Amino acid sequence: MDNVLREHLMTFETFFSAIGFKSRLGKVWGLLALAGKSLSAADIANELDMSAGSVSECLSELREWGAVTSEFSSEHRCQMHSAVSDTMSIVTTVLRRREQLAVQNFKDNARSALQYVTERYGSNDARVHTLQSIVTTSEIAEATIQFFVAASSAVPKNDESRLARVVKRMAAIGMKVPGEINKFRNGRRKTGQLNGNGNPAPVEEAEDAHV
Repeated sequence: MDNVLREHLMTFETFFSAIGFKSRLGKVWGLLALAGKSLSAADIANELDMSAGSVSECLSELREWGAVTSEFSSEHRCQMHSAVSDTMSIVTTVLRRREQLAVQNFKDNARSALQYVTERYGSNDARVHTLQSIVTTSEIAEATIQFFVAASSAVPKNDESRLARVVKRMAAIGMKVPGEINKFRNGRRKTGQLNGNGNPAPVEEAEDAHV
């Protein structure tokens, strides 16, 4: 890799760190993305001045997130590693396995706290509005993630214009979003109110978005 491209590796490190990954993962993936060819673990270690153990750990984690592929080469007599070129699939994997899970856990805990506060301190307690807002915001975030994943999954991976088609599809579906949000809000007002016994009425779960 030439020196001009090498200067861009810092950007990969910074970005990976900003989104919650180890910066060295960005360095390894950036090298594979910019190298223009498959590299062995030894090649990566030499290029980045990293230990063999650190490189192995990075490659293992990147494979787990679907960002790297590894294949044995009879010519080189070792595993050769390449960056996955379909970055859309990497993003959807991260959204499903990390962000969606984090949002779901946050929502479930907020819902549990909401029920407790409402039953013990009443529906007029100041914490009720905050906790209900967390639940509602989390549900919208979940729907947004499902929307993006469904839209990107609907476009063939081998299509050269995949990104443009995904954006177009999302834009078309997005025209329906304001109406769906209003339905969602109205439904929350009805199902989120307290029943006659002072207990929270059952909250209807939103169905998964289908594209």
